[in-house]
Amino acid sequence: MKLSIVIPFMNPDSQHFSEMLAGLAVADYALFSAVEVILINDGSQQNYQQEIAHFSKAAHPLCINVIELPCNRGVSYARNLGMAAAQGDYIALHDADDISLPERFILSAQFLNKHPEVIVVGGDMLVFNEYRKEESLRLFPIHHHDICVDNLFYCAMAQPAMMINRALWQASGIQYTEKMDMAQDWDLVIRLSQHGQLANMGIPLVRYRQHLKQRSAEITGEFANIHVRGIWEKQLNHLGAKINPKLLQVHGHLSPYWLWQLSDISQAWALCPEDVSYWAEEMLSKNKISQYVSEPILAQRIYRLQRQWHAWKASGNPTTQIQSLL
Repeated sequence: MKLSIVIPFMNPDSQHFSEMLAGLAVADYALFSAVEVILINDGSQQNYQQEIAHFSKAAHPLCINVIELPCNRGVSYARNLGMAAAQGDYIALHDADDISLPERFILSAQFLNKHPEVIVVGGDMLVFNEYRKEESLRLFPIHHHDICVDNLFYCAMAQPAMMINRALWQASGIQYTEKMDMAQDWDLVIRLSQHGQLANMGIPLVRYRQHLKQRSAEITGEFANIHVRGIWEKQLNHLGAKINPKLLQVHGHLSPYWLWQLSDISQAWALCPEDVSYWAEEMLSKNKISQYVSEPILAQRIYRLQRQWHAWKASGNPTTQIQSLL
C-alpha cells in the first residue's frame, strides 16, 4: 500500500514550515510500502531549499517530490497539481503550517482499508498558537449523514486531517474549484459526497495552527465571505428552499459558522423571531420533499440552532457565551 502526502505552500513562515516537515519526518509509516511527499511551491518569494534539504535527510527513505511553479496560481490549482501527480493508493492532504500527529496516516489508511465505500476520511483537530500553551479540540461529526447535514452550515470535515481514496477520487473526476478562497475545501467535500461516503474518525489527527496570516483571520466583521455565502445558497437550492435575502441572512447568522469564526454578532442579535421560524419551516418542509439530507438529523440541528438563538436572545446580553452540557 502506497501513500502520497500533498502539501502546497506559498511564503509560509520558515519556522512553521520546518515544524510541519519535522512532524512528517517522525510520523509512523510502518503500514506503507512507499511514501511520497509532494511539495508544491506556489510561487513563493522566499527560498525554502534549506528546510526541504534538511527534511530530505531526516525523512529518509521517504520520496520527496518538489514541484516549482514560476508564479502564484492559488492554493486550489497547486493542490490539484499535486493530487494529479500522486501515485499512492491514498492521498493525505496537508497544509504548510499544521503538524500531523504521528499516528495520523496509519489510522486513516486502516480506516479506508476497512471502509472501501468511503471516498474521504478526516478527524478532529487540536487548535493551537504560539501565544498560549493550552490547546482546544475542534470536533467534527463522524457519520456520513451527519456530515452531509452539517455541510449545509459549515465545512464539516477538517481539510488538514483528510485522506482520500485515490481510486474513488479519480473515478469521480472531482477537483478543487480554483479561486474559491477559504471555501475551497468545503466545496470539494460537498461534491465528493455525491461519489462516495464521507467519514470522520472522531479522534484528533492534526495540530492546527492559528496565526494572523491565515485568510480566516481576516474575515472578522464581514458577513462571512462571498464564496461561503455562495455555498450556503447552493446548498439551500439543493434542499429545495426558495432563496431570498432574508432566508439567506438568517441561515448565515444562525449557522455554526458565525459562532466558530466570526466575531461580528450584531446582525445575528438583530434577527426577528418570525424570520427565524420561517427559516426553520422552509428548511424542514423543503427537505421533506427533496430528501437532500436526513430528515431527523436536519430536524435535530434546526431545533438546536433555534434553541440556542432564543436562549441567547432571552439572556438580554449579546456578549453572553452559549454553553451546553450535551
